[in-house]
Amino acid sequence: MENDLRTVKTFLRLLPWLVLVGLAVGLASWARRDGDFAGYVTVGHLVMEQRHIYLDAPPGINTWPPLFSVFCVPLALFDDVSHAGARVWWIVGNYALLWFILRALTRLVYHRSLSWNDTSSGGMTPWSVAIAVPVILTHRFILGNFDHLQINIVIFALTLGGLYLGFRRQPVLGGLSIGTAIALKVMPIVFVPYLAYRRQWRLAAVATASAIALSISPALLWGRARLLEYFAAWQDSLAFGWGVGKMNQSVLAMFDRLIGHGMVPFHTTVIDYLPESGTHLPAQLTMLLLGLTTVAALALFRGPWRLDSSAGLIEVSVVFLVGALFGPLTWKAYLVVLLCPMLLLVRLAQDAEVARNERRTVRAVLWAFFVMASVATPGILGKRLGGALEMLSITTWSTLLILVLLFWLRYRHAAEEAWPEAKA
Repeated sequence: MENDLRTVKTFLRLLPWLVLVGLAVGLASWARRDGDFAGYVTVGHLVMEQRHIYLDAPPGINTWPPLFSVFCVPLALFDDVSHAGARVWWIVGNYALLWFILRALTRLVYHRSLSWNDTSSGGMTPWSVAIAVPVILTHRFILGNFDHLQINIVIFALTLGGLYLGFRRQPVLGGLSIGTAIALKVMPIVFVPYLAYRRQWRLAAVATASAIALSISPALLWGRARLLEYFAAWQDSLAFGWGVGKMNQSVLAMFDRLIGHGMVPFHTTVIDYLPESGTHLPAQLTMLLLGLTTVAALALFRGPWRLDSSAGLIEVSVVFLVGALFGPLTWKAYLVVLLCPMLLLVRLAQDAEVARNERRTVRAVLWAFFVMASVATPGILGKRLGGALEMLSITTWSTLLILVLLFWLRYRHAAEEAWPEAKA
């Protein structure tokens, strides 16, 4: 027994160094890939060369708002200096932002600080169950952002940081952060009506105003007429569509595969790019489900708004998931936002002050999510069966399961003034 304990303690002491080695190996591997970063560089060069950022881009490459192309100019300049160096910079920056996200969520969920390997001042480390388990549960989505050099961690950090600043009574900086996220990638716009409904007027107003101002600011570079032309071309690029193949895990794609294309168990074809079926029912069902989600939110999201409470974190988690799932496109990397509810749910699953049946329910759902979200990982069940499960939208179903659990927990305590909170 003593030898076993000594082995465990040795492993825990080595774990931070093992993770650092893993991050270094990942950095070396990911820096050799193009991923979405190649698209960022392409549109950045189009801006510098004063070419049309949509019509002169390869088909399907530039599906971002006009401001995003301006944002890509420094990336393109850096890429001209060093192809690998630009990617290293991007990955390291995302490492830093992921650490910021974990620190912010630890502060909100546990009211404690997060440090790499020091708990002497009452803080937490990434090696504790409270932090490590949520990371493990969402590891596929986190790694997807690094595998494809995507921008979702940046958008997540800007939005979460803006909410945190707003809660800390800095609505101007907070709204500017959220507005920047909206202007770069429209998805966080779902927070504007939510914040207005929760009477966070200044935060919602600044986020709206800054999103509009930043979105039209490229007129200073291109002029009003060219910017309007770009907005029209952007809409056309969105209408081009991403298809409803296995990589798209949006609710709309799920319904289109299920109903429009008849992709049901034992009658499923694995296709990377599958065009939309053209039927109206998938979109109608998506809007119906979104409408039911909105009605539930309007009924349950009441009381004082505190971002560092369980109720407040459930609400923002719901909004994050709605923004990720209910658009026309959901790459799995978008679901990195699941880190927000996962930290809270893992805490509730361990909290002795939470009712036993609730703890059991949370644990059961977390296990179900882990199995469902992981089973389609390449190498687990094989490429063909894993692809078939993705065509059946197993990732979407697992995320919707988390969404239902969050609403159930919010309902259970909707009428209570106090919720068991983490001890400071």
